[in-house]
Amino acid sequence: MSKQSMQMTRPVDESVVAAMFDRISARYDFLNRLLSARQDVRWRNLLISMIPTKKGGRYLDVATGTGDVLLAALKAHPEYSTFIGSDISKGMLGFADKKAVMAGISDRVEWRVMSAESISEKTESVDCASISFGLRNVVNKERALSEFARVLKPGGVFLILEFFTPTTGLMSKAFQFYFHQILPKIGSLFSEKEAYSYLPKSVASFYSPSELRDSLRNKGFVIEKEINFLFGACRLVKSRRT
Repeated sequence: MSKQSMQMTRPVDESVVAAMFDRISARYDFLNRLLSARQDVRWRNLLISMIPTKKGGRYLDVATGTGDVLLAALKAHPEYSTFIGSDISKGMLGFADKKAVMAGISDRVEWRVMSAESISEKTESVDCASISFGLRNVVNKERALSEFARVLKPGGVFLILEFFTPTTGLMSKAFQFYFHQILPKIGSLFSEKEAYSYLPKSVASFYSPSELRDSLRNKGFVIEKEINFLFGACRLVKSRRT
């Protein structure tokens, strides 16, 4: 196994993860729709529905990828004054910017190359923050959650959409088989096999649902709502900073 392959078994080096997403950025949206049977669109729409109305508010989407969540948030909540999308991958942000230009809203969004571990926003300056399918790619997740707690205003909403490993029943076996056997093969047909082999490994090394709840509470968040998809393989968590 190469050094790079060993690094990709879990997020240990942010530059390696960023380079991987740079390489797959051109096919990222297509494969998301294909591999999830377009369920990712429904999950993101539910996240958008949990964004609070806030005139003049500031919205931050971390690990924004190609910008789907941020651009949908702008459409649903034009009353916000600031929309910031950040990612560690310049390639992904390039596609996000193209979408904003095509939609004629590039003047309303700001894209930043930025790590979740070091958010370039002032303390208590953000009204709502989100991260979709990106927290598991962060090297130091505890530091990232602390950063979200820092930049959110008291009462600010924090939304997490992420994959988890089901631990019991037939769904667990089906999830493991699909993620470890089927998904990498489909990914290799259209993109990079290593990247789509990394996905199940990153999920396996991620928090359990109870661990994430405990960490959020320790950082000063109150969990208001959780929605499970695919029998717990994907979860949407809404929390609020105290």
